[in-house]
Amino acid sequence: MRKASARAVDSAAGHLRSIPAVERILSSPAFSSLASRFGRENVKQQLTAHLHTLRSRRRQYDESQAAAAVGEGLRSATESTLRPVINGTGVIIHTNLGRSPVDQGIWRSAGKLVTGYSNLEFDLEAGERGVRDEHLASLARTVFGAEAAVLTNNNAAGTLLVLAAVAAGREVIVSRGELVEIGGGFRVPEVIQQGGAKLREVGTTNRTRARDYAEAVKRKKTAAILRVHRSNFDMVGFTETPTVGELVKVAKKARLPLLFDEGSGCVVDLAKYGFSAHETVRDLIAAGVDVVTCSTDKLIGATQGGLIVGRAAIIEKCRRHPLMRAVRAGKESYAVIAETLNGFATGQHEERVAIYRMLAIPMDELRARGEELVRGTRCRVVESRCALGGGTTPTETIPSIAIEVPGHAQATREHFLHRDPPIVGRVVDDRFTIEVRTLLHDDLPLVAAALRAAPA
Repeated sequence: MRKASARAVDSAAGHLRSIPAVERILSSPAFSSLASRFGRENVKQQLTAHLHTLRSRRRQYDESQAAAAVGEGLRSATESTLRPVINGTGVIIHTNLGRSPVDQGIWRSAGKLVTGYSNLEFDLEAGERGVRDEHLASLARTVFGAEAAVLTNNNAAGTLLVLAAVAAGREVIVSRGELVEIGGGFRVPEVIQQGGAKLREVGTTNRTRARDYAEAVKRKKTAAILRVHRSNFDMVGFTETPTVGELVKVAKKARLPLLFDEGSGCVVDLAKYGFSAHETVRDLIAAGVDVVTCSTDKLIGATQGGLIVGRAAIIEKCRRHPLMRAVRAGKESYAVIAETLNGFATGQHEERVAIYRMLAIPMDELRARGEELVRGTRCRVVESRCALGGGTTPTETIPSIAIEVPGHAQATREHFLHRDPPIVGRVVDDRFTIEVRTLLHDDLPLVAAALRAAPA
């Protein structure tokens, strides 16, 4: 037994002696390249951990394996997991895939403001400090017909800021049918509470009339009436909701501001693209709504932000509120959103804004793209339905074209998800498909190559 124990000790000692010292390893060419990329100390720490693992498991040292393991560990520790994907789901504004893609031309134009210095908070005429909130004012008047505008980091922040500025400590009247929860746990009652206001519910889940709002008004207790867009769902059947015009009359008679959490940022009439007609933000302002809040990465098609447009007096209250500094947007958002709104202001949104370029593609062009993509493969072109997404038109789709990939649906789906870049499709009737309408121009050759390499 003693001889066996001695042999084990000698074997372990010999194994440990076979692992070179850290400093000697770091001087080798394989690790010097890693050091120049990640920094010598980071490489040393990762290498030390790797050698510790070898010793604890009594494994031999191999330089190529060690360099690969250390390199992989460093990449995992120093790089974000965020990466580009190809959207073949048939959902144009896909919340899980970053909502609206930003057009490359818009990104390049905005980049000129972001990569250098700008007058974000500098008044060039006065030669002194200015305010960032005025940079979208002219665009808001042109695109929405609003007196003023302010930008926050998302629509939830915008709604919260308006409520805090207008209704803190007082009641806000909301229909029970609009006390919604949307993605990410955004609940209207909780936002009202966090804004310092008090919720006053009126009507029922399925039926609310204008007189319900009027009867709920209390002279000293009521601060505002709030209308909320029902994102991600619709109600049908025995339902009733007052028109915007009816609510405007109630609000004006009670001398209360009418606030509208429109959410989607509808800028143009969607009926042109096959959806039912929707009131635009401009329509709401023209009808007499005092303030509209909406997202900028849905139907506006820009990056994330919360736009507040409407009466100058209320917008000024938002600007001056202490919460504004906590929820304000950065220069990148201002630059991208301004460039995107310019596309609408000049009537070039179908050329310059990615989601409208997708919506405007006719069916014959989609079919031609699909036929080109499947050429030389076993895949086939099929008719499909495409959704706008983002909670904008929850019950509607428009005709489109998809590519059906043969094989086991789930296995094929996983195969495409593991490509570089990953291709996210959808399974329809136990068949894996890739939607053509949601593919960007630069995606087409990558998808064509992926289809040719698909498993038989």
